[in-house]
Amino acid sequence: METRLRSGWAIPRQVLLLGAAVGLVLIAAFVAVLWWAGAAAAVALGMGFLAGTRPATPLNPRHAIALALPAALAGAVGVGLRGQPFAAACFVALCCVMTAPAEIRQAGLLAGMPTAAAVLVSVPGSYDPALTAIWMIAGSALLVAIFVVAKLPRSAASGTPPKRAWRHAAVMAVSVGIVVYLVQFHGLSHGYWVAVTLTVVLQPRHDLTRTKARQRILGTVGGVVLALLLVEVLPPWGITLALAAGLVLMSCYAMLNDYVRQVVFLTSSIVLLAPAGGAGLIAAERAVATVIGTLLAGALAVLLERTDPGEQPAPVRGDSDQHPGG
Repeated sequence: METRLRSGWAIPRQVLLLGAAVGLVLIAAFVAVLWWAGAAAAVALGMGFLAGTRPATPLNPRHAIALALPAALAGAVGVGLRGQPFAAACFVALCCVMTAPAEIRQAGLLAGMPTAAAVLVSVPGSYDPALTAIWMIAGSALLVAIFVVAKLPRSAASGTPPKRAWRHAAVMAVSVGIVVYLVQFHGLSHGYWVAVTLTVVLQPRHDLTRTKARQRILGTVGGVVLALLLVEVLPPWGITLALAAGLVLMSCYAMLNDYVRQVVFLTSSIVLLAPAGGAGLIAAERAVATVIGTLLAGALAVLLERTDPGEQPAPVRGDSDQHPGG
């Protein structure tokens, strides 16, 4: 789905109400799991949200959950490879390659899997493979249930030409794998954000990569500035309210396909989650990692563009899986 920059910050009332409902449900689930099962379970639940978002958009609920299962299994393997830089890098690279067949069928169908894998092989903490898979499945299932109950609109994107899809997957696999290896080998605590940025920004279509790169940097810088201002002026209870509001607004702008403002509130929420006194360091690391990952994605997009044979998009099949209302 293409992203665009809206002309203003206004959110239609219907979208605001829906975004508030969706955001509050996700926040409540995240907080409940964090309180009951701990930070590792909450992170896995969040990765389940991420992995389930793309399948839930075009597919019917049963098929969307089924397609979220590979990401959950990937998460279980990923946490089992923590502390093994080469094996972890190879596994994340494999997850990148696995997106190609799904991309040929429908753009972005498994786009969340490499991102989740890049996070789970590197994010600090202690994780159990079985529990990680279970919580990821729970997160994906909850997201699919939200789509059903809230009757969120579905959309079916066209497929990507096979050669372009495989070329993109191969380039992403090599670049993200190298980044994951270097991050793990040198023990860079938040270096995985470079890999995450690469998996999000680097697109099969070169024009989308350029657009998303620009929007990612704008959104990240805006989110960092917003978070640091809020930390300076708000008391602790105000930070909690600002975090909840930011997650709701992120949901609203995601529904409006406004990627810049979505990233603004995603970034500000991540920075606000930092321990007391650590917001400045988290903000700086987030900004630097995003710029590095975005510049790498831009350079790789130029490489892909120069070797692109200019194929026509693959047609979308007319089965029930592709129907927006399926």
